[in-house]
Amino acid sequence: MRVIPATPAGRTTGNGDGLRPRITPRADVVRTTVGLAIGLAVVAGIAFRLYTRSDLWSDEALSVNIANLPLHDLRAALRQDGAPPLYYLALHVWMRLFGSGDATVRAMSALFSLAAIPVVWFAGRRLDLRRERLGLHHEDRSTVAWAAALLLLSSPFAIRYATEARMYSLVMLLGAAGYLAMLRAFENPSVPRLAVISVITGLLLYTHYWAFALIAVAVSFLVFTAVRGTDRTAAVRLLVAVGVGCATFIPWVPTFLYQQRHTGTPWGAALSPWKGTSTAILGFGGSQRYLAWGLLVLVLLAVFARPRDGRHLDVDLWTRPGVRPEVIGAFATLWCGLALSYVGNSTFDPRYASVMFPLFVLAAAFGVTVFESRPLRYGIVALAVLLGFAGGVSNVRTNRTQAKQIATAINAQVHEGDLVVYCPDSSAPDVHRLLDTWRNFGEVTFPDLGAPERVNWVDYLARADRVKTPVFARQVVERAVGHDIFYVWSSGQNGLNDKCERIGDGIAALRPSPKRLIEPNAAIFEHAGLIVYRAG
Repeated sequence: MRVIPATPAGRTTGNGDGLRPRITPRADVVRTTVGLAIGLAVVAGIAFRLYTRSDLWSDEALSVNIANLPLHDLRAALRQDGAPPLYYLALHVWMRLFGSGDATVRAMSALFSLAAIPVVWFAGRRLDLRRERLGLHHEDRSTVAWAAALLLLSSPFAIRYATEARMYSLVMLLGAAGYLAMLRAFENPSVPRLAVISVITGLLLYTHYWAFALIAVAVSFLVFTAVRGTDRTAAVRLLVAVGVGCATFIPWVPTFLYQQRHTGTPWGAALSPWKGTSTAILGFGGSQRYLAWGLLVLVLLAVFARPRDGRHLDVDLWTRPGVRPEVIGAFATLWCGLALSYVGNSTFDPRYASVMFPLFVLAAAFGVTVFESRPLRYGIVALAVLLGFAGGVSNVRTNRTQAKQIATAINAQVHEGDLVVYCPDSSAPDVHRLLDTWRNFGEVTFPDLGAPERVNWVDYLARADRVKTPVFARQVVERAVGHDIFYVWSSGQNGLNDKCERIGDGIAALRPSPKRLIEPNAAIFEHAGLIVYRAG
């Protein structure tokens, strides 16, 4: 029988049966307050994922246009786009069921983002159990689980991509699910659990090519464990499961190889791994830089610090047990992807780090546990949540594109037979989506005088370099004889330097007295200007 300590008055803290501790009124108030705070956070996290004032920016509109194609045309479109097909297949089905409005196409990403939160909670719960086995636990037995769920719920990075019709929320969900599935398979490498590993591996590869970096790191860990670890049998079975998942990618390999040879990221320069790391960390904080660096500090504390008492921490430069594999896996994935991008002269954007973000969040949540003081733990999580939701407010209020401003100006003045010209072509899909196309005007893009719905990234810079700006300007003017020309342009995009400005000057030489209707606003993520050249 368990002995209940006596109170100063000699009475047990039981509730009459002498076995269960009595909850004091103060503890009850704290528990209620914490429960209400978590409830409010859940409501806020859902609301922030379901609403933003921003119009679809170009990549989102491009995703919608590709997904809207007949399925038999999808592979050809993605050969030009450079992405794998799973997200577009899912969006295709989603739009057939629910429509293609801005809020509707983004809702799928919101659902992926919300689904990742309980997955992260269960993964965090297993880290809490690991803490108990290592003797690192304190009175809060689910600290990592709740901290991880709340950090992801309020994350401005997760909120941003939950409100974007792109694949990155799905990448986060699959990354978190894959990690949890691996933990479960190590506990019991049964056929059903191994099958889940295979399915998630294949889905990741078909969602984003940065999954190769995550899978390469996972395979390295499994090989090491199979050779020198204590769970060798499980590691070998997991390696087979991952291999089966990779094999499902074989039908897509010809398209993938074509994309690697002919498409890329002409819109940005390659970043060194160190520059890319800081870019990723700052991206995790969204508009809140203090949150970004605070999360990194928590990750470092998770690896190097241990509590001495309620006020002091000891630092172990050899690192402490707990989340070493997760932190190594997260940053190895990031650095592997960055190194491959740098060697391949491809740029990096923080959204690519979605593949390792769940591990980063779990490590940060583990860092909360190094503080023995419960008020301090709660305070740190509460501050991170508040800063995260402040970034969520910014996401709600900020428009990512000037497309609506430009489209409104064109719709107010365009007439039948007029011509809308886009330079570069990547500035076209979001503007085109908002135009009154029933007015029967023309639309062409640089460099190919192509349609505005999609962007062809195949050998992009080579094709653009072959186009002479005076020739392109003359072709545009010849197409619009007797009609106005509306020129949508953005400076320095897609590696074009000043070509779009020179095209504008070339049109002005043939159509004097242009009128600048809208100037590019560099404070907006995707900015562009609008010039009108009258017929005469």
